[in-house]
Amino acid sequence: MEGVRCWFWSDSTVTLHWIRATPNTWQTFIGNRTSEIQHLTHGHPWNHVKGVDNPADYISRGMLPEDFVKNSAWQCGPAWLRNPEEHWPIQQKLEPVPDDVLEKRKTANVSFVSFTDMSLIERFSSYWKLLRVTAYIFRFINRCRKKHQQHESFITIPELKFAKEALVKTVQHQVFADEIKALKRKQTVPTRSPLKNLCIVLDSEGILRIGGRLQLSDENYSFKHPMIIPSKHHLTRLIAEHYHTLSLHSGPRMTLASMRQEYWPIRGKHLANYVCRKCHKCFRHRPVPITQPIGQLPKTRLTPSRPFSITGVDYCGPVYMKPVHRRAAPQKAFIAVFICFATKAVHLELVCDLSTEAFIAALRRFIARRGLPLEMHSDNATNFQGAKNTLATLYSIFNDSCQRRKIIDECSKRGIKWLFIPPRAPNFGGLWEAAVKTAKTSLSKTLGNARLSYEDYVTVLTQVEANMNTRPLTPLSEDPEEIDVLTPGHFLTGSSLAVLPDPDYTDIPVNRLKHYQQLQQLVQQHWIRWKREYLTELNGQRQKSSTPVDLFPGQLVLLGDDNKSPAVWPLARILSVQPGDDQIVRVVSVKTASGIYTRSAKRLYPLPFDENLIQQTAIQAAEKEHSRQQQTTLT
Repeated sequence: MEGVRCWFWSDSTVTLHWIRATPNTWQTFIGNRTSEIQHLTHGHPWNHVKGVDNPADYISRGMLPEDFVKNSAWQCGPAWLRNPEEHWPIQQKLEPVPDDVLEKRKTANVSFVSFTDMSLIERFSSYWKLLRVTAYIFRFINRCRKKHQQHESFITIPELKFAKEALVKTVQHQVFADEIKALKRKQTVPTRSPLKNLCIVLDSEGILRIGGRLQLSDENYSFKHPMIIPSKHHLTRLIAEHYHTLSLHSGPRMTLASMRQEYWPIRGKHLANYVCRKCHKCFRHRPVPITQPIGQLPKTRLTPSRPFSITGVDYCGPVYMKPVHRRAAPQKAFIAVFICFATKAVHLELVCDLSTEAFIAALRRFIARRGLPLEMHSDNATNFQGAKNTLATLYSIFNDSCQRRKIIDECSKRGIKWLFIPPRAPNFGGLWEAAVKTAKTSLSKTLGNARLSYEDYVTVLTQVEANMNTRPLTPLSEDPEEIDVLTPGHFLTGSSLAVLPDPDYTDIPVNRLKHYQQLQQLVQQHWIRWKREYLTELNGQRQKSSTPVDLFPGQLVLLGDDNKSPAVWPLARILSVQPGDDQIVRVVSVKTASGIYTRSAKRLYPLPFDENLIQQTAIQAAEKEHSRQQQTTLT
């Protein structure tokens, strides 16, 4: 009936629900018939009519034949049907179909989880956490499929196993796609594949495993056929770190053996070594210090000068003196070692204690015998710090006193400049540390456990000092005619403590020189030998490292402490660096939980953090950008 508008009526709301819905919503029997009805009545509306107004319901409800003949509704429909459409009964909105309707088709929600971009794996730094999150994801998918199935609140072992295999399978399909295709086609793997030397199989789940020769073993399937994982992948590193922790931070061999019970990493030895080297807890127990190239010698050690004009000082000891009274306890004393920077001449003073006053007294005795030094170098010991402060106080008192103006003028001209090496950096004072070692060795071999009086100790120290000043500055020659060896004693006895500059007499014949000039020529010849033999010997010293280590602000390090175990060394962050003349950083300022300190680079142990590498890369990129902008500005 084309061109004619039709209305279809039904008093069954269930039937109207069937017809108005999509056929594939219902089960097969109902869906097929509703599909046919929709096809035959396409474009015509279906409405609801009450049962009392439905003529088709008369016979089903029961009616006498004479009443049926007299009823015109069978032929014309209800009385309201003759009225215009707007006067028909208002259609009630049908309620939504509940989910538990028996006729409704049971749908299965199929989800496909893809880790193609590996964003999920890259977000985690813990393998155990990644495994649990993946298991929860698959639990959610299963609950969407089977809503009425009961689940445990905790993650079960089968769920963890399924998540584990899903992660490995995803990584394998990304890295070993060609190998998997070849195995599915019953072909050999490519010749350039890292798996070409392995006996590999593809299990029923599509996971690459080691074939091996343990099929007859009683071990489980994972042990006989471990899953293959690539060497350079974030998941592989997480797995290696996980097994390294499970094996109680054991070495690379134990870590790799634990992994191979379930996984077979490509280049496993290299991976295990890398993980153990990057482990923070293992690093704390075996820290690796920074080793910078040997720095340039200071100018004060390379310039001829009066002995002890530039002096370094340090303490050694203690030594025990014989008490004055027989029953008294032995008196403890120390030795102040003064060493000349240019000639390596040594001066020893006995100090009764470690107080500032005792050191100032030793310093005065040293100045009285060796002359006033221009510079004093020492470490940051408290007695040396106090000596510097006391000398500064004395100078300020002199400056404020009108009665001692002449003395003040003389002291201000010849004031001592005191320099300190970085705290806890004995390598910066290697010159006097070597002298301390020699003095202690000579005393221990000479005296042993003997107890001497003060006068006897002074006598012994003077002899040790003379012995140290007769040591050769350069290696001995094999020439039997060369019997004179250059020693620090040549410079101590060949010149005055306060000499004036002399003209050069080295090129003038000896017979034309006066006696005084002959003495000066002898001294100058000593300095020529010092320059020719001693300085060249210093230039040939070997160094342990030739590649400098880059230190930069923001880097995380461990701050070494000789009095504590490396496991409890404080964590520090570099605030600033102090590069030397050769642009190599040997002194830095670091911040710890207790404060800010200045330390030598040898006291720092950089942590194997990826954050350090990221910060270093960012700093280098910023420096390159800054230099590029400067070049652009100049252009």
